[in-house]
Amino acid sequence: MLARADDLQDEIDAAKKKFCGGIAVSAPATNAVFSSPSQVKVTVTRKPDAQAKVINGVDVYTIDNKGSAKYIATAWKGNYALNKKATLTVNLSKVSGLKYPGQFEFRVWVHNKAGPDCTLMSKVFKVRSSSSHSNAADEQEAFANLDKNIDRGCFGVEVTAPKLGQHQKAGTAFPVHIKRDSSAHFDTITALTLMKIDLTSRKPTEVHATFSDKQTITQMLNVKDTIDDASADNSAYFYKLTGTTQHEETCEFYSHPFYVDA
Repeated sequence: MLARADDLQDEIDAAKKKFCGGIAVSAPATNAVFSSPSQVKVTVTRKPDAQAKVINGVDVYTIDNKGSAKYIATAWKGNYALNKKATLTVNLSKVSGLKYPGQFEFRVWVHNKAGPDCTLMSKVFKVRSSSSHSNAADEQEAFANLDKNIDRGCFGVEVTAPKLGQHQKAGTAFPVHIKRDSSAHFDTITALTLMKIDLTSRKPTEVHATFSDKQTITQMLNVKDTIDDASADNSAYFYKLTGTTQHEETCEFYSHPFYVDA
């Protein structure tokens, strides 16, 4: 059984689909690396519709090696009419609090003259501290060692319950909490699968599909599940969450292991 944190979420999703459908951040591309913080370009595309749209802000986030995104500032403000395609140059060198080399993402604000505003997340991109060849090689090596899941936008989502080592009762329904950060690219859940792991061999096996359907997530989703069998002494349960990002990348997230008592 699926429950939302907000009863108005269906109406919000419908409004977003109407007013925000057909627009996307097409650049920076995956694995894009910019040699100058002052020349970072972001491109927004739009399929023609009846809703007049204007780009009026670009926020910048830093992303650490663990996939934790932090809002820094609005890096660009203005009023840029969006017809079919718009490319803006964002000067990050004017934003205080940024360190290079680093990895970042943009949140683009698109204003509707009638209806709610839209926010779009760019793909993760990297910026070097210098264009000099001596530093570029070292920075390229550092970039190569970063988590590839972050490049794909697979961060900012967590299965917060059951908690690590928590005990559930067999045959009794309990909640599975899924939390999404506002900076996450992941916005559609396609499956929540209960898994069991042998703590000796570390081999996981699928138990059952708790949820298998397309479902948008904005901030929080709660799913009810029931497990009939208690976990053996050398085993534990965990959940595998599968879904897609705004950029159609497939991501997987995993809960902490927990136990089921008879």
